[in-house]
Amino acid sequence: MKRQTIVIAILALILPLLVRGLWFYRGVPQRSEIATPDYASFERPQAPINTPDLEDIEQMGGTVLIDGFHGNQFTLNEIEALTSAIRARGGNMETVSDSLALESLLKTAGAFVSVSPSITFTQYETTLLENFAERGGRILVFTDATRNTLYFDYITGNPIAYGDANAANSLLKQFDIAVNNDYLYNTESNEGNFRNVLFDEFGKSELTFGLKEIAFYGSRSVGTDSGLLLLQGSKTNFSSLNDAHDPNAGGAALSADGNVAAFGDFTFLSAPYSTYTDNASLIQNLADFALSGVQSKSLDLFPYIFTQRTVQVFVSPDVEKDPSLITALGGLQSSLRFLNLKLQFVDDIPSSGDAILIGSFDATEDFDNYLLKADVEIGDESIDTVAFGEIGRFGNGLMLFASGNKGNTLVLLAGSPEDIVSLIGVASYNSVSSCLTSETVAVCSVGSGDSYLYEETTDEFSDESLTDSADQSTESELEVAPTPGG
Repeated sequence: MKRQTIVIAILALILPLLVRGLWFYRGVPQRSEIATPDYASFERPQAPINTPDLEDIEQMGGTVLIDGFHGNQFTLNEIEALTSAIRARGGNMETVSDSLALESLLKTAGAFVSVSPSITFTQYETTLLENFAERGGRILVFTDATRNTLYFDYITGNPIAYGDANAANSLLKQFDIAVNNDYLYNTESNEGNFRNVLFDEFGKSELTFGLKEIAFYGSRSVGTDSGLLLLQGSKTNFSSLNDAHDPNAGGAALSADGNVAAFGDFTFLSAPYSTYTDNASLIQNLADFALSGVQSKSLDLFPYIFTQRTVQVFVSPDVEKDPSLITALGGLQSSLRFLNLKLQFVDDIPSSGDAILIGSFDATEDFDNYLLKADVEIGDESIDTVAFGEIGRFGNGLMLFASGNKGNTLVLLAGSPEDIVSLIGVASYNSVSSCLTSETVAVCSVGSGDSYLYEETTDEFSDESLTDSADQSTESELEVAPTPGG
């Protein structure tokens, strides 16, 4: 009886479970295969690769200065595509390490390139570069939204990131170009990433010749009121400043005179981005643009005003070749030899080729054409110039510069042999910066005007004094002469 009770109790516990299990049993479960994407068949979208034809590249030559003293946030290998294109055209590059050397280096350069500066340009530097562009030199400025300089708040210690837009604008504002402190993006049409924007509308320029599509990677927007927008994209290219499309801003801009260009990105200058879309063609255009800058010759470029290896020197017959003059001409020869120029002394004013003509104010017949071209007239006591008005003749020397297809000519004129020697010294030691200078005329202080006036006055006074003294002596002798009567 006891055993039966135990069995019944066990069945009472197990039977409901068995019944429940059989009721809900649907057989052995079969796990269905989960469909997954065919990753092996996927291909990452690639930008079209374009390699330019590098055969028959014109050898242009020239010097391109690379800005290296404005906290520039880049390394040379990041712009290797551009530097290689410049070298392929026979150009050479020189890094400027300080502003003191900038003035001298700009005289022989064809272009100045600044990449992602973080230190603002001073007024002195902007004036030098503005004059450089006015003479025909080229300026290229590249910024990048991914480059920032970290500063720390003195009070909180919090890091503050400053981009390169402000530093670039300190120079570009002189040319009516502005780089916005933003980045461009496009979520609908891009090169693999929303910040890799595409440009397919171009302003007509030598920089955009042959382009169909350009890709920038982390680009700022660039605008200009008087110049030309070089790169413009679709209406879905937005600025991070307001999440809107600005039709007056794009990826690059060119100044009104065509000598200054600013770009919102420089990543496209490095591999592999330099070969995507038409970036390679743009880089070739940039190299042509940089090396095609030719500065108009003027006294602002002194002493780099000659274009030929031999400079002919004519000394007017009225100038005596005494030892002082020979010494001065020797110094001139040495200074020009340092510039890899050779002097050739001639007996007549050359009709072609580079030349230096030396004469005095008293015999200017040979130099009348140069005086007329420079709007200069030499009087008895003054020099009349259009550039500086009336200048005293005594103690001043005159430089005239004439540039032509057949050669460039520098004329040196002064009033006395000593002043001529001093004026040659000014030219020899590149001291023209201390003169009053325009593009074609320079007036230099080479002597003391008072000494000449004093000498002339003294001579006149001495002659009159001697005459008066003689008359007085005669009268005195007549008065005191004894009579025959005693």
